[in-house]
Amino acid sequence: MTEGRRTPQTVRRRRALADAAAGWTPDRGDLAYDTGRRRTGVVVALPEDTGTTVYHLRPEGGGDGWSAPLDRLKSRSGQADDGLTLDEAAMPPGGFPPHSGDAT
Repeated sequence: MTEGRRTPQTVRRRRALADAAAGWTPDRGDLAYDTGRRRTGVVVALPEDTGTTVYHLRPEGGGDGWSAPLDRLKSRSGQADDGLTLDEAAMPPGGFPPHSGDAT
């Protein structure tokens, strides 16, 4: 393997290390992006709550939760994982249809 090669795994690992170096650790109620599942969730339980080494998250609107270790979590900002803003990430392929101007 080439030393300077960037793989998705090394990018995720570097982001997790950067968050850890910045002193960010999720707290209950924080939004966190799980790079392994590629989902954002609300932190509902910390490792010390459950006697494990993982955080427990649930989708913002409710639903089934999941567990993730700290190295898979990063703080959630206004940027999607692909670098797009949330508005751009929500745009359907091909863009939105033109607005007709009718208010009906």
